[in-house]
Amino acid sequence: MKSDHRQSRISRRLHAQPVCSASRLGSLLALYTATTVPSVAGAHSNGAPVSPQDFLSAWTFAPTVVLPVALAALLYGRGLHLVWSRAGFGRGASVWRAVLFALGLIALAAALVWPLDAMGESLFSAHMAQHIVLMGIAAPLLVLALPLPTMIRALPRPWQRGLALFVSWRPWRRAWATLTRVGLATLLQLLVFTFWHVPAAIALSLEDDVVHALMHSSLLASGLLFWTAILRMRGDEAGAAILALFVNFKVSLVLGALLAFSSRAFYDSYSDRGLSWGLSLLQDQQLAGLLMMIVQAMMYLVAALVFIAAWFRAMDASKSRPVGMPRPEQVR
Repeated sequence: MKSDHRQSRISRRLHAQPVCSASRLGSLLALYTATTVPSVAGAHSNGAPVSPQDFLSAWTFAPTVVLPVALAALLYGRGLHLVWSRAGFGRGASVWRAVLFALGLIALAAALVWPLDAMGESLFSAHMAQHIVLMGIAAPLLVLALPLPTMIRALPRPWQRGLALFVSWRPWRRAWATLTRVGLATLLQLLVFTFWHVPAAIALSLEDDVVHALMHSSLLASGLLFWTAILRMRGDEAGAAILALFVNFKVSLVLGALLAFSSRAFYDSYSDRGLSWGLSLLQDQQLAGLLMMIVQAMMYLVAALVFIAAWFRAMDASKSRPVGMPRPEQVR
């Protein structure tokens, strides 16, 4: 009886969806990362440049890409059906989170299945767009969707108990809390992103499937960590989130300008791969820089402005609260 009561308590903890709970959000996102990140392992094709004529048929259907994403979609769909059939439509799992999860999976497919994975073999700018989608679109959508409470409902009871015990394990909670601190998560994302855009790293990723898979896995994982840290910030902590977003905005702006306005091509590994697309090596690099400056940097800027607006609204709300009359003993 005691064991059943304890399991029921842990199960309720897993199935709850409190937006402001950093520890629960972190633990659930960690499990989701473990489910989706390995799917990137097969994202690299045979390394041959894709021409515009072959573009429409250049889909990546590697099982290590498609199966985990399809499994996540099936689990979520079944879990959503179970929740809504018992609690009613939109109850227990909100519609807007379901939409965000679907959009997150679509973003993953766009980056890893088609079209960006195909174009990334020929164009550095498409490779850059692929990284932007993984870190700046798919990652925040999946963090906001909070899918694991719903997905876990579709699992057998013994598996649910195992996951419940794992996310309740104190060493795991401590490790996850450390990794999702804003400062550390920001530093990790910047280091990962900068490292994988060193010309030698890009060249190696084009030659080696394992390195290419590691590139995408680490970019997605660092993005999940960063957005988990950012989106759990509330109240007075919003200042740290705003600072982290502005740091990423500034770095994206500087690195993008370096690529966009340089008169020298840095990524010789792409050599003449983009000629069939009508782009020289330098033009391809400049387009990648513009994507980083305009798309990636602006995403961080918009997110920072949203946090600032929410912060000011919270301050105005606190100032407009009625103040009670002082007690007689407080008047001197």
